[in-house]
Amino acid sequence: MTTSALTKAPSARVAGLTAAALLACTVPALAATDATAADTNTADTLAVEKATGTDSLAVPRTRADGTLIAEAGGSRVELPAMGSGAFTVTDSTGKRLRVGLPGSSAATARVTPNGTVVYSRPADSVDVAAQVGEDGSASALITMKDAAAPKEYRFALDLPSGARALLDEDGGVLVLDGSGELVGTFQAPWAKDATGKPVPTSYRIEGGELVQSVHTDASTAYPVVADPKWWDKTKEITGGMVSDTWNSMKCGGALAAAFHPGTASYKAIKAAGGVKKLLAVLSGVNSKRGAASALGSGFTTLFGVKSIKKACFDDLK
Repeated sequence: MTTSALTKAPSARVAGLTAAALLACTVPALAATDATAADTNTADTLAVEKATGTDSLAVPRTRADGTLIAEAGGSRVELPAMGSGAFTVTDSTGKRLRVGLPGSSAATARVTPNGTVVYSRPADSVDVAAQVGEDGSASALITMKDAAAPKEYRFALDLPSGARALLDEDGGVLVLDGSGELVGTFQAPWAKDATGKPVPTSYRIEGGELVQSVHTDASTAYPVVADPKWWDKTKEITGGMVSDTWNSMKCGGALAAAFHPGTASYKAIKAAGGVKKLLAVLSGVNSKRGAASALGSGFTTLFGVKSIKKACFDDLK
């Protein structure tokens, strides 16, 4: 995907800090407008940080060109100077992923003391923000201020060469490279309204974009905060697994529990010869690459089942 694809006009326009603040010092009549703008920006930021918490955020530093950078958890995360840009995550192996923000070139970055980067303008019904976790995760946050806000947000994906994005059974997204190795994941989506009540939300992959739909209704209390969060799962998997620490009972139980006719996991397990045969195959591997080679296309399916991933694959190198 080209850089121009990352910055194309999104379905929801999100603008930035108003220039009224610059005029307030010379035009007294605008003072009240500026105060309102500041109050609105503060309220929107509070909504984001209330929803996410701030205990484990990395505070990015601003570079001369207005872009921001944070290094945490072995990853380097670069954030754009404006809401129409993209954040870039480079992991410890050099793999790079870019995620376009559904914002506007008129929205410039503002960093809170806690480290949240906000791209906001009071006149708009939607704000965009970004956060970098101390674990190296990176989040794009949408704040829907009122019922006029769009219900769908598009995040252009620029993946490592040969990589592909696949939905998993938990509603999240797996990104696998050309050899089937896991690059990382977008965790299952979430959204919360002003009272903290969960708002139904979902992902789909469409035309090289991660699309998040937020399903509000008449009972939804605004603002609503929604969050696609990228996490480099290779950090979680490193450390390795050898045969004497492999818990075959735990893995076998997870496989048996997922062996339900009609499901994708059932088809993958059946294609591998059933639970016992698959258990025997997995007991003979000690790496994700080995598991992927042994299971073929079934690896992607089974890795996408949370219980199987945790019991059978999480300890693999």
